[in-house]
Amino acid sequence: MDTKKLILAVVLSVAVLLAYQYFFVPKPAKPAPAASPAAQPADASAPSAAGPGEAAAKGAADIGSILSQGEPTPVAAQQPLPAVDADVAAAGEETVVVDGPLFTARFSNRGAGLVSFVLKRYKDDAGKPLDLVSASARDMSGFYPFYFLGAGEHYAALNKALFRPAGPAVVSLSQGRTEVVFEYADAARNLKAVKRFVFRPDRYVIGLDFQVTLAGQALTDLPVAFGPDLENNDSRDRAMMMRLKIAAWANEKLQSLDFARQKTQPQEGRSFAKASGEMGTGFFWAAFETHYFAAVLKSAPGNRSKLSWQTLLQPGTGGKNRLYSYMVLTDPTAAFVGPKDEKVLAAAEGEFPQLNKVIEYGWFGSLAKIMLKGIVWIHGLVPNYGWAIILFTLFLKLVLFPLTYSSSVSMAKMQALQPKLKAIQKKYKNNKDMEQRKQMNMEMMALYKQEKVNPAGGCLPLLLQLPILWGFFRLLAVSINVRHEPWLLWITDLSKKDPYYVLPILMGVTQLIQQRMTPSTGDDTQRKLMYILPFVMVVMFASFPSGLNLYWCFSNVLQIGQQFLVNEKVYKQRKEEERELKALKRKKGAK
Repeated sequence: MDTKKLILAVVLSVAVLLAYQYFFVPKPAKPAPAASPAAQPADASAPSAAGPGEAAAKGAADIGSILSQGEPTPVAAQQPLPAVDADVAAAGEETVVVDGPLFTARFSNRGAGLVSFVLKRYKDDAGKPLDLVSASARDMSGFYPFYFLGAGEHYAALNKALFRPAGPAVVSLSQGRTEVVFEYADAARNLKAVKRFVFRPDRYVIGLDFQVTLAGQALTDLPVAFGPDLENNDSRDRAMMMRLKIAAWANEKLQSLDFARQKTQPQEGRSFAKASGEMGTGFFWAAFETHYFAAVLKSAPGNRSKLSWQTLLQPGTGGKNRLYSYMVLTDPTAAFVGPKDEKVLAAAEGEFPQLNKVIEYGWFGSLAKIMLKGIVWIHGLVPNYGWAIILFTLFLKLVLFPLTYSSSVSMAKMQALQPKLKAIQKKYKNNKDMEQRKQMNMEMMALYKQEKVNPAGGCLPLLLQLPILWGFFRLLAVSINVRHEPWLLWITDLSKKDPYYVLPILMGVTQLIQQRMTPSTGDDTQRKLMYILPFVMVVMFASFPSGLNLYWCFSNVLQIGQQFLVNEKVYKQRKEEERELKALKRKKGAK
């Protein structure tokens, strides 16, 4: 029975790790080819001096034409609106800056697109203020968030048009709501557009109100895009956390799409390969997200917005490809652009219901959230997340001690019974004889009862622990709280892998020590197979965040201490029983 429990524990552990590796740890993306010095701006958080549209006009035209392939959506007949009688446009390209306590947003009047969104409370891996608008949009594609991505010449024209800002070039957010409005009109095309963005100083939510009229008709289902990437990855160590995907929430269900797993098709006469698809309607919101940050678009009233996506693959030299991915939602009414932090998301749930679902804790998510609150609370007392993880691991071990101790004692007692169990099995050699097997099982159960040992006592507590351990494992993997948080010495970021692999190796060593101390009832071959597991875990955990390795390593140290106490107790108990048995034999011999 104990051999089966041991094998079950190994299978469950490996299954959990392999599932995490497959579903949550994608292969690191190939680095994008470096742009030429002429194409790189002096400051990554601001548009280039030549202007974002002019610098990438050729790239924008190429990519824009590929993205807009297809037949335009027909417009339902309406009462004709008055014709556009005068042009409304800016004389040249200019930038509108929106500055608030939480972020600084920069819009280009070319297409009224978002060219920069710098978070003031978060840094990138180079220590600079984090810009959630990818440099690839500015330096290469020239296709910005909040552009229109749909079939039809009018959308392409609006993306290139020089909108006229209705306010000052610099807007400082204060109390209340602040509107930033861009207007454009083309009398020759009978085309008119207004883009209105509404800001508040205390949140990452932006109100959206886009209106377009063409040939006297107000267009509906305006396809608003966000892309071609999110955040700027300055560190290869964080490649596993840069997976770009869509997460859409509707009717208590989260639907996801991973851009890197979509198969692109070559475009005839183009240097790009393309993939696209539709995810339907009925979503409350759709998130364009990476591991720690998200740009979330809210659906139109009645959740009638249509969600679709496109991705372009640009082949590069030496196999270094570049991926441009876009999420498209028609008629969005608001946008959340910010961190995937529990408190920040909770503050935005008035506009975005169940927005915290964008953090995917996986199985036992409720437990993970409770434990995250515990770690954050400890961090308030001990302002170092590394020590907070250690203290919470100790607390978790104390809470689980009755279960783990009972399991360890049961396994140790089962090992002590092995000689007697093997004697019973040897007595009934013919296992194919049903009567003998029945008699053997009866004698074994009688032995368990006599020795007061529950053969399932080591397995059940293990299964009860798994939800808590898995929840803790997942919360450390997805929590933004440990991002850029140091522990000590060489561990400068608990969300990144250990640069010298010290913690994964220590984790493997402590796992091996624990394995040698744990009673085993299997044969020599099974015990040798069990010793392979620590080495497998070292290889798998080498690229995991150092916070996870710290937790697992310290948890092993505590388990070693517990196992020492268990072994001492069982050893002393066995010695005492042997002394009593010898004393009883001496008394019988004296008579």
